Amino acid sequence: MNRTSTRWTLRIGSFLIAALLMWLALRGVDFDAMASTFREANYWWLLPMAAVTFLSHWFRAARWAYLLDVSPRSDGLSPTRPVSRSNTFVSVIVGYMANYAGPRLGELIKTGNVARCERMHFTTVFGTVVVERILDMVTFALLLLTVPIIFSDSILELTQLLMQPVMSSLESTPTWLVLLGLGLITLGTAWFLRFLVRGLAHPESRIGRMADDFRQGFLSLARTGRAGRIVLQTLAMWICYGFMAWLPFVLLGQNDLFGIGPFAAWGIMLIGAVGVIIPSPGGIGTYHFITIQSLSLLFAMPQEAAASYALLTHTGQMLLYIVSGFLGMLFLGATLDVGKEENQS
Repeated sequence: MNRTSTRWTLRIGSFLIAALLMWLALRGVDFDAMASTFREANYWWLLPMAAVTFLSHWFRAARWAYLLDVSPRSDGLSPTRPVSRSNTFVSVIVGYMANYAGPRLGELIKTGNVARCERMHFTTVFGTVVVERILDMVTFALLLLTVPIIFSDSILELTQLLMQPVMSSLESTPTWLVLLGLGLITLGTAWFLRFLVRGLAHPESRIGRMADDFRQGFLSLARTGRAGRIVLQTLAMWICYGFMAWLPFVLLGQNDLFGIGPFAAWGIMLIGAVGVIIPSPGGIGTYHFITIQSLSLLFAMPQEAAASYALLTHTGQMLLYIVSGFLGMLFLGATLDVGKEENQS
């Protein structure tokens, strides 16, 4: 099986997982009752929802820009020249749009956009993206510790619930595809480590220059001198995520009906984020399944009401990212060619 066939096989597999979990999430839903919920919603709340969504991504783009500010340019300009905040912000939005085409594809797209616009090596920018993902993973792991505090009475049921999508994904995926995925991850990790070792051992070669570019981007966090601001921006970003989870309850009139306040919505947001981590395009299916089951378990919410919330939050954001991402591509004049690195020295 060649590289292209493998890529398409994994992509189709992720869509099949999404379709299965979407079917499980919406099985038995009374769509007439769900439509009634949407008819009675107060859509004026869409404006603050969109505002807080863009604000969260502005914090993310500003945090990323601090890492890029201290990373070297491919044209030899001073590494301390600030990058354009508008470029990083729009690239983040375009990246979110691209994630709906394939899991984590947006990371490559936004890396390519910034590398092209700011005249930086692709590998340097990608190093900063890796740092960002590590920051997100550490922050998410710490914030997950608040879930047992918020939902202390249902923690065992929640643990079982969060494992269900993983088990369903494994059960519905052919064994050969699981083994192929694990093998590709192992080979990819081994190749990447070999790439870094060879590059550092031969700094004068092209591979050596690329390895050094990645190292420069990866070590950017230690050179920013703005650790406090990065921590505050990370916290502000996650607080925005919490409001992004709570405002849809207000829009649908479910906050008072089911007693869901900002802290409860914060917990639901963290639980739903687990569904986004599972490799399906844009969290389709996985997010819906976990969110609907969580709301039913924690708040005795009817499946129709829970499905209304899950569809509103996911579909609303997807449409927002598609429209704003398309406009962002026009703003950047971007192409989706992420394999070409300009101005290699």
